Amino acid sequence: MKFRKQKNGKSGAGATLDLTPIVDVVFNLLIFFALSLNFAATSGGINVKLPSASSAEPVKTEQLTVNLTQAGQVYYNDKEIEMDELAPKLQEIEDKDSLVIIRADNTVPHGKVVEVMDIVKSEGFSKLAIAVDQAAGSLPGDGKEQ
Repeated sequence: MKFRKQKNGKSGAGATLDLTPIVDVVFNLLIFFALSLNFAATSGGINVKLPSASSAEPVKTEQLTVNLTQAGQVYYNDKEIEMDELAPKLQEIEDKDSLVIIRADNTVPHGKVVEVMDIVKSEGFSKLAIAVDQAAGSLPGDGKEQ
């Protein structure tokens, strides 16, 4: 095996490492993870623009969700159903102490939300919540609460 002599008189492979591909891979990974985190923040890919409230609190327990979209679609735990199928789905749940969260789009008529609330209550669920987005600049304990 012969090595070429370098200009400074030393012999050796003189291999250099090209950093361009490494930088490209790291940059692509950074973009991938940033986009993944953005999509992970949405709930099951159902497009619902929630109203905002300054008293919003995060929910940390397992819950059932009912989504009402702007287009009038109803989703039960991220599966599209008809409104008349909601009561039988809720009857199947044995633990009536489960929290049921209603995620209604800003533009959904108030009557539809009340109709869903009535169905949930009539099936024996006592814990009911309406999902909202945290209003900007009004975190609990920041002195801006009313």
